[in-house]
Amino acid sequence: MFQRVEYTEWHTLFPQIGFVLFFLAFGVIVWKALKMGKGERNKASRMPLDD
Repeated sequence: MFQRVEYTEWHTLFPQIGFVLFFLAFGVIVWKALKMGKGERNKASRMPLDD
């Protein structure tokens, strides 16, 4: 009834997972940057120069 499922090219699985995770993280960062308000954007742009 149940057959064993084998992933024959398992060595390609890890780069694919890494690519998907990187793409998701990049997408979330871009989405948050686009949804940021003007006040937050100004505050974030001054952060490296503040003491």
